[in-house]
Amino acid sequence: MKKYGFLAAAFLVLALAVGVAAADKVWDKGTPTVFVGFGAGGGTDTAVRPLIALMEKRLGETINVVNMPGAASAVAAEHVMGLAKDGYSMFATGSGCFGGFLIQDTSTQGVPWNWWGFHHIQGPAALVVNPEKSGINTVEDAIKALNEKEINVGVSSLGAGIHGFVEAFARAAGVTKKLNYVTSGGDGNTCVAVMAGEVEIGSISFSAGIDYARAGQLKVLFLNRNDALKLSDTLTIPPITSLGAAYKDIPNLAETWPVMIPREAPKAIVDKLQEAFIWACQQPEMKEFAEKMGYQVITRYGEEADRVLDYQYAAYAWILYDAGLVETSPEKFNIPRPEKWDWNKEKTKYGYK
Repeated sequence: MKKYGFLAAAFLVLALAVGVAAADKVWDKGTPTVFVGFGAGGGTDTAVRPLIALMEKRLGETINVVNMPGAASAVAAEHVMGLAKDGYSMFATGSGCFGGFLIQDTSTQGVPWNWWGFHHIQGPAALVVNPEKSGINTVEDAIKALNEKEINVGVSSLGAGIHGFVEAFARAAGVTKKLNYVTSGGDGNTCVAVMAGEVEIGSISFSAGIDYARAGQLKVLFLNRNDALKLSDTLTIPPITSLGAAYKDIPNLAETWPVMIPREAPKAIVDKLQEAFIWACQQPEMKEFAEKMGYQVITRYGEEADRVLDYQYAAYAWILYDAGLVETSPEKFNIPRPEKWDWNKEKTKYGYK
């Protein structure tokens, strides 16, 4: 009897231990999934996976990552919002994409205030060329070609942040012709198209092309940032602000690649994600990754994340409309022009007073 009593006690201790472990789990009914709105190997995919890996390490749980490209990530946004708001489904995209969802009629759910966002890094967009294939070697060459020739401009998808970026550049440069876009489905694909001569100019998230730039396979005309970036002793890439005063505000559009979770998700899960997110951003692996890819670690969440994303939401929407790329005015959705944007007015949409 003593033997059986000992076994019963052992099983009880084991059961209690399992119960405590289950109670400590963030997701006790299955494995969560982050749906990345662009293809594998692109700028968004490349930016998001290291963050998720570190968050997994902190939480001691697996987080699935599924690529679901389409409509500048609107397909993934709609998919996640169509699922239960139980904290098991998340969405990753480029911050600039939000500006196109409503006015392009690709996602009614893709407004920033529907989501909590965790923005770990900020990275510049880049304008890239292959001089041997395109004959374009300088910014002046690019502006002349855009104004005078029928050339192709490669982007991952219409409505993505790098699409808004090249439109902002063209407007500041005084380009009057409508740009002829070729979509590739991902920034990595755009790089390949530029190197092959299928498009003369590519607008990309720099992370997707940094290795090609280091290898001399792509030439980066400039980066969407305020300061130059030194890649090596022989290669320093100029910032867009070096082109003149007309370009000074464009770095405000520098994208982030947040992991987003519906705002209706359980608070306990959101809080655990936030704790793991902050920890992940503090790790040396994140700093090393950012330096390797030309990023900056920003650790943006809560109201600060909402504020910055809301400004980009407005700015990118008006860039697309003013360029004649959409027929629906942002005014229809009460999206203010960036010069009239005021967070004290906009924040009520997010529940802030």
